[in-house]
Amino acid sequence: MLLSLLFYLTFFLFSLGQLGRISFFGQQINVYIYEIFLLIFTLVLFYKYRFKPLEDSIRKFKITYLFLGFLAVTFLTNLSGFKLLENSISFLYFLRLLHYFMYFFYLSYHLRKHPQFERTLTKAIVIGVVLTATISILQYFWYQDLRNLLYGAWDPHLYRLFGTFFDTSIAGAIYGLIFLTLFLKGKEFIKNKWLLLGFLASYFIFIILTYSRSLYTAFLFIIILHTAAKRKYKGFLIFFTVFLLAVLFAPKPFGEGVNLERTFSVESRVNDYKTAIKMWQKKPLLGVGYNRIRYVKRQMNVIGEAEADITHSGASFHSSFLIILVSGGFVGLGLFMGVLYRIFQVSMLGKYYVVFLGLLSLTDNIILHPFILFMLFSLCLLDRFIPFRRLR
Repeated sequence: MLLSLLFYLTFFLFSLGQLGRISFFGQQINVYIYEIFLLIFTLVLFYKYRFKPLEDSIRKFKITYLFLGFLAVTFLTNLSGFKLLENSISFLYFLRLLHYFMYFFYLSYHLRKHPQFERTLTKAIVIGVVLTATISILQYFWYQDLRNLLYGAWDPHLYRLFGTFFDTSIAGAIYGLIFLTLFLKGKEFIKNKWLLLGFLASYFIFIILTYSRSLYTAFLFIIILHTAAKRKYKGFLIFFTVFLLAVLFAPKPFGEGVNLERTFSVESRVNDYKTAIKMWQKKPLLGVGYNRIRYVKRQMNVIGEAEADITHSGASFHSSFLIILVSGGFVGLGLFMGVLYRIFQVSMLGKYYVVFLGLLSLTDNIILHPFILFMLFSLCLLDRFIPFRRLR
């Protein structure tokens, strides 16, 4: 009962997105309220099973332990180059990453020992799907302008769908994950045909209204992969036609954000990639250590002291792969690719999730974001433990 209550509450609070964020030290440390309950949930499972889930998972996910262990080593070997506060903040973010993997391992073990908990998992995800859709609709019609939050270093999105995540890329990744789950496995947990179609149509529209070109590309690529696997080419032509018409006729009142021919974002990303490569060249093999990017940028005068504390992109780059390359060097990136491949093998839908998020992570920090890690691991377990009766 306690575990179910904690899990439902976690998904409810997750739907609050950035509204549930608590910041410290000028936004250098950000904690989401749902993470507090997720941690309690994981600790309860730890109290119940002790180290058995870790002993079980180390055989199946050895590459993950190697990756996390390597990040710990790179953190320790670079201690002397940073201040105590900087090292402390970096270590906290490493612990956060570690926690998400522990959540995955412990919940996976719990589902094997108590298969009936899959009902709780299913209902919790449905709660997240419904709340995310409801809040996104409200945001689009009643809060279309994010420019009033420029003081908080948020991007000035206008007439775009970002939900409570305040970022079209993160919101789009979540919409895409949910759409793929509903499209490929929705009949397993949403029995009403018309309700399922309503959610599919809603999340399809949500994807269009983000006006994210990288999302469009990744989304179409996954649909093409699924079409090739199932050889339903006629269905793809219909889908592609609907998608193209939706993009062309989606409302575009004014502003650079809804202009699909915009070049500013491309130029900013190219400059960001150049900075990442320059930083990586300092320590190409082992990297600078996880989540120390903000402080290395400051040392290189890429960003100023005040800007380093408040900007949300100060501790990252516009690519999850570049973040790992800079943080862990060639070795870390190689291990990270191994982790993604292992997640790729976890479940039938895990393959689609990893490819989809991997493509998005080429142009933004997607797959390392806490919102995405939580959804990815939860949906992989949903797919893994609910009987897969039919993949269309």
